Amino acid sequence: MATAASTNETRAADLIAAARAMAPVVAGRAARCEELRRLPPETEQDFRDAGFYRVLQPARYGGMELDYGIQTELAMEVARGCAASGWNLGVVACHGWILGMFPGEAQEDIWGARPDATISSSFLPLGAPTIERGKGGYRIKGRWGFSSGSDYCQAAILMGAVDRQGAEGREPAFLLLPRDDYAVEDTWRATGLAGTGSNDLVVDDAFVPNHRILRIGETRGGPTPGSAVNPGHIYRLPLYAIFPFNLIGAAIGAARGALDTVAAGLAARNPTTQVSLSEQQSVQLRIAQVAAQVEVAWNALQPVREEVNRQAREGIVPDLLTRSRYRLILGQAGKLCVSAMDDLFPLLGGRGLAAGNPVQRAWRDVHAVAQHIGLTWDVQAGFYGAVKLGQPCPDPKL
Repeated sequence: MATAASTNETRAADLIAAARAMAPVVAGRAARCEELRRLPPETEQDFRDAGFYRVLQPARYGGMELDYGIQTELAMEVARGCAASGWNLGVVACHGWILGMFPGEAQEDIWGARPDATISSSFLPLGAPTIERGKGGYRIKGRWGFSSGSDYCQAAILMGAVDRQGAEGREPAFLLLPRDDYAVEDTWRATGLAGTGSNDLVVDDAFVPNHRILRIGETRGGPTPGSAVNPGHIYRLPLYAIFPFNLIGAAIGAARGALDTVAAGLAARNPTTQVSLSEQQSVQLRIAQVAAQVEVAWNALQPVREEVNRQAREGIVPDLLTRSRYRLILGQAGKLCVSAMDDLFPLLGGRGLAAGNPVQRAWRDVHAVAQHIGLTWDVQAGFYGAVKLGQPCPDPKL
């Protein structure tokens, strides 16, 4: 008889195979994705049909509730063909995980009538939003930026500050809003990850009841409000410490895809009319260097992925040094992907100047992924260095 673990392993393997098969399909749509500045509707539908957005969703709403990190692997496979598509896959999929940490009533508000509802997010208020306590919740107004995939989603998770419980001052929290409570404003015009539809969310005046608020302090590891209805271990993970797993897959996949494209092009060049670069040792070494950096980036993440799932199953809450180590390794993975693309790009020669060159697009996209504050090397290294030296962590959310 198959165990739950073996069934989940089989399901994960099937999903990964489906994502791998989808890479050449989204590659064929990559230019259009960039032109649209959001996923083509058929790609969005393909992701829904494949179940990619439901891999971390609670089982009680028909989700798969697989181990954390599956979304990273799916995004990596898809990003071989289109980094923007891989980015949206990983980011939107992770929001089912985050909503699973909210109180059960909040989950019912979104998934009760539509279990396949997807959620976008913005952790970046633009300006100073108004978040005022009212009876049973907060009235909010403001603008939030960089909400990837928001055109297709039915709800949003916004970052804001709410009153501390039983203390003076305010603390960061996630606020959950259904689609009717905000507008998506078409503002996303970028040189990297241009096809992610990371538009602004505008809230004119909305009420967020208390049950749709998740305080960041409740997500550092151990039971969350959602654990009362979702006992699975993934809803007890330290959210901020491992959040960049939802981003890095796009960079690794794009770098792998770019390497394959360049290597195939060099190998196919006609030596009678062109310089045979594939026979030059300097080019061979450069290809090997790029491959090594990308593989080291991916392989460095696997022990962390295994550790966070195992510890959560065992009820172990990682300490601050461990949480900052996770971010350090994720930041290093991003740095390696950028270095790999910078080493690879000179091999394109004049071909790399063409606006539609897929490797140039991957170069821009990988740099854009690494610009996210969750992967920025200086920030992650600073967190780890401070904690390792006995200083306070610069980011209280970690």
